[in-house]
Amino acid sequence: MTMGFAFVNNSRIKDITSLNSKMGHFNFFSVHHFNITGVTITAPGDSPNTDGIKMGSCSNIHISNTNIGTGDDCIAILSGTTDLDISNVKCGPGHGISVGSLGKNKDEKDVKNLTVRDTVFNGTSDGIRIKTWESSASKIVVSNFVYENIQMINVEKPINIDQKYCPHPPCEHEKKGESHVQIQDIKLKNIYGTSKNKVAVNLQCSKSFPCKNVELIDINFKNNGVEDGPATAVCENVDGSARGKMVLQQCFN
Repeated sequence: MTMGFAFVNNSRIKDITSLNSKMGHFNFFSVHHFNITGVTITAPGDSPNTDGIKMGSCSNIHISNTNIGTGDDCIAILSGTTDLDISNVKCGPGHGISVGSLGKNKDEKDVKNLTVRDTVFNGTSDGIRIKTWESSASKIVVSNFVYENIQMINVEKPINIDQKYCPHPPCEHEKKGESHVQIQDIKLKNIYGTSKNKVAVNLQCSKSFPCKNVELIDINFKNNGVEDGPATAVCENVDGSARGKMVLQQCFN
């Protein structure tokens, strides 16, 4: 990695560029009250495992005014991370801002209190992404997330909650049942732009632990993919509400 921080408190990085890291650019573990601002992260879109900012077991991290273009997640948020504020970030190329994967290992911790606002995803594979393994080894809660004022430009999967995560099928977990990770209290507001696929909103939640209290407000995507027709949503096992321009009521009973 370019830089790693472990057990660091009350600190900041500012106006640093990380160029062509061999693997992850900035890694954080058990870091608390840390500010990241004015950072530029660059690697080719096809460079494997070059996560921009990866954090686990962290709290009170603020990321702002940062540009990330890389071959993996722009920002990866792992087990035990809480009270994270992300604003004015440009992401692309890359795999978006990802929570997870979660649930694969025992003794994982809850992930809660995430805010992502005033952010642009350009040409990424994913935009907003939450991924959990089927048949989780740990029962944890992912809760109190707010995504607001976000633009997507030709993103393959703009909004993607995937509770059947399996990066290299077939997966052992596929045979054992549903994810035990509970996703709840998720608000998505004023998220708009262009999708490279007709399905712009994918909410594939666990049958055993359905997503609860998911709010979709003013979601508006244009389909820029090869398949004709307006952008659509595919939803499974989701409880919540929708209002605004895009017709998303079919997500909720």
